[in-house]
Amino acid sequence: MSVGFRGRLSTLGAVVATVLGAVLLCAATARAQDKPVDPKVAAKEHYNKGTSFYDLGRYDEAIKEFEAAYQLKNDPAFLYNLAQSYRQAGNHEQAVHFYKTYLRYVPNAKNRADIEEKIKTEEKLVGTTSTTPPPPTNTTTPPPPTNTTTPPPPGADTVVVPPPGNPPPPGYAPPPGYTPPPGNPPPPGYAPPTDTASASDPGRKFRLAGIAAAGVGALLLVIDIVEWRRAANASSDIEKAAMNGDAFDPAVEQRGQSAETAQKWLLPLGLLAVGGGVGLWFYGQHVSAAEATTTWRVSFAPTLAPSHTGATLRISF
Repeated sequence: MSVGFRGRLSTLGAVVATVLGAVLLCAATARAQDKPVDPKVAAKEHYNKGTSFYDLGRYDEAIKEFEAAYQLKNDPAFLYNLAQSYRQAGNHEQAVHFYKTYLRYVPNAKNRADIEEKIKTEEKLVGTTSTTPPPPTNTTTPPPPTNTTTPPPPGADTVVVPPPGNPPPPGYAPPPGYTPPPGNPPPPGYAPPTDTASASDPGRKFRLAGIAAAGVGALLLVIDIVEWRRAANASSDIEKAAMNGDAFDPAVEQRGQSAETAQKWLLPLGLLAVGGGVGLWFYGQHVSAAEATTTWRVSFAPTLAPSHTGATLRISF
């Protein structure tokens, strides 16, 4: 009897110990569940997950994690991360919102200039994200018409320029200023273009000649001054040699004489050239003034053509 009773007691003790262990385990679990979660720790976990998703290019999932982190801890850094994620995801409007919100909380951010540049870029992209129908494809633009000639204005004479290598037709008269192309003989009546400046100002050539003559005269006068100095130096050397009792040097005397001779000729020639240049210049001015006051002109030119021969008399008022 005693053995059986002891066996029952040991069995009962094992059951009680098992029940007590289960109760203690449940109590510990309940305490662990009742203990509040630290928001900073949870926010950091969401931040780490969002950073990992951002690095992997999974920006939508990164946005969710950064939003969860900001809900647990209002750190402006999460707003900047959200702006970066929305920009990478192509949501330019939300990117602008979070960039501006971040600057509102952190107005003295070190990267403010970079953020403001990103805001400008994203604001420009907001207007371009609207979908517009693509232009029609497989359309061909007809080529411009070729071999078209522009008709002359009413009342104008039609000018036909012969192509290179072909002789001009009978009676053809070239237009004013026309130059025959290479390999094509000049048409009848063609005259090379003249200097319009000289034709309109006949006194110009006299003025140019006067300037050239005056320039030559000035050069002769400069050379005359140089020769005068040579002659004076030679005379001074001779006088010094005589005063010092030195031997007479014929080369010095010859140099002085040649300089005096050149001086005698250069002075009048230079003055004559300068005077003639001044006279030509004033004469050209007079001719130009007289041409400007002329009220009429008469020109006479022969005309030669394969079909006829004659002359042209032109009077202009």
